[in-house]
Amino acid sequence: MEEEKNVLEFKEDTKEPSLMEGRLDTKKKKEKDNLKMFLFGFVGLLGLALIVSGAVGIYRVYAKTATDSFTMTVARVLRLPAMKVNGERVLYKDYIEYLQALKLSVVGAGQNTLTDEQISDRVLWWQTNNILTTAAAKSMGITVEPADIKQLEDGLIQQFKTLEAANAELEKRYGWSLKEYEDKIMSTMILQNKLNEKVSLDQKAREEVRNQAEQILDQIKKGADFAEMAKKYGEDGTAGQGGSLGWFGKGDMVPEFEAVAFTLKKGEVSPNLVETEFGYHIIKVDDKKVEKVKDSKGKMVNTEKVDARHILFRFPSVDKYLDTLSKQMQVNLYLHVHNPFTDSASQPQ
Repeated sequence: MEEEKNVLEFKEDTKEPSLMEGRLDTKKKKEKDNLKMFLFGFVGLLGLALIVSGAVGIYRVYAKTATDSFTMTVARVLRLPAMKVNGERVLYKDYIEYLQALKLSVVGAGQNTLTDEQISDRVLWWQTNNILTTAAAKSMGITVEPADIKQLEDGLIQQFKTLEAANAELEKRYGWSLKEYEDKIMSTMILQNKLNEKVSLDQKAREEVRNQAEQILDQIKKGADFAEMAKKYGEDGTAGQGGSLGWFGKGDMVPEFEAVAFTLKKGEVSPNLVETEFGYHIIKVDDKKVEKVKDSKGKMVNTEKVDARHILFRFPSVDKYLDTLSKQMQVNLYLHVHNPFTDSASQPQ
């Protein structure tokens, strides 16, 4: 009997689940599946909402150039570019920060004559020059040292008496703290100053400028049209007018320039290059005259004047160097704003 009882107990321990237990398991499984479906649906809806929000934000960046908090959040999270310069991205958030700072600066300085388009152009050019400057400095092994920043920082603090006053003034002018001003403005200024020092002392580059000027002078001596050569090779604001400087008297130009201009005859071209602090000049006098003008004592005296034009070949400088780089760069502007890079002559000075 005992053996039979054990067998029965074993059978009870190994019997299959009852119908009620099976129903409970099925119900739990169904509830678990429903929870999974709900979670998948919620995640899907959340993902869809994020995609839609992102799409709206992207549209507002590239079609509207919007600056509201929603659009700026999307731009920051997605790191949306405003443009690319030689493959280097300029983020939209940085473009807007510079734009707002320049607008604040313009209003504070009373220069309300600048249009939104002109302000945007200046910001785009500034950010482009930042990239070109940084790349050029890296190629030449030029860096910004803590001592460089400290020197400019001390100068600002000395100008405004205290650190607090400097911060307050920068906040008023640009909406930036001193640290932000250092990162956004000072670093580039330091690199450009160091670049300028290195480029201007490059004797090989200086000799190349002189050689080019000599070649153009030889062509003019052989009959090349002066005005056309000025338009093609002149490196100052007179180039577009064929190098015309208009009428001027003694004391209006730098001494080295005047010393030659006033000795030339009407229609004569300087036989040699004229060197001034700006570079090498080729000078042509179109006309000469004598006018009666009042001197410092109010007495009428005869004054000689010349109507001249010139072709300037600038010495190597960071401005000239960056200008050359800007003509070779590749820019992809993504914003719906005026593109200042379609005409290199539109670069703000």
